[in-house]
Amino acid sequence: MGFFKRLNPINAKVSVLLDKSAFAEREPVTGRLVLDCDEDVRADEIRLEIRITETGYSYGGPSVSVGGITISGRSRPPERHVIRRHAEDVKLSGSLDLYKGYKGEFPFSVSIPPIVPTMPSGAIERKIKGVVAAKGRPDKTQEINVNIMPGYAPGAAPAPSREVVVKEIVKVPCKYCGALIPVEADRCSTCGAQLRR
Repeated sequence: MGFFKRLNPINAKVSVLLDKSAFAEREPVTGRLVLDCDEDVRADEIRLEIRITETGYSYGGPSVSVGGITISGRSRPPERHVIRRHAEDVKLSGSLDLYKGYKGEFPFSVSIPPIVPTMPSGAIERKIKGVVAAKGRPDKTQEINVNIMPGYAPGAAPAPSREVVVKEIVKVPCKYCGALIPVEADRCSTCGAQLRR
């Protein structure tokens, strides 16, 4: 293999195709990785890389004095924070000899854990990357976003309904201080006066 060939990924097209445009929370994400190869090469591995990140912004912070001028924390631009919340690699195939004209499909079914934002303005992003790895060369990849509908799980039992008991509390003004107290109280909770009924 020539030196310059090692600087380029294999000559192939990688596509990650999902079975649906959106999945319910806790529902397996299903689809297939499609590979169309245009050269003779040995692939060391074909895999999916699942990554979930949270992006949020923090506003303000403590005020800062610079050269006698105080800059309010609220007037500073927001800071962007990105946190990796989940990372997982799923092997679809081990070592495989590819040839010019090779077309293959690798079906998958993966679980993506339910994750909620931890930052006040946080947003969760779920991605799946299809990867064809060949030793000594950059990976050939394609990355897509995965849409998850939070709070909905097909076939799950509906949340149990709760019985709510409403108790009405009648309050009257204390004749000494005017604070509102429950009608059945013996003493005023504000001034401590004993009440006679």
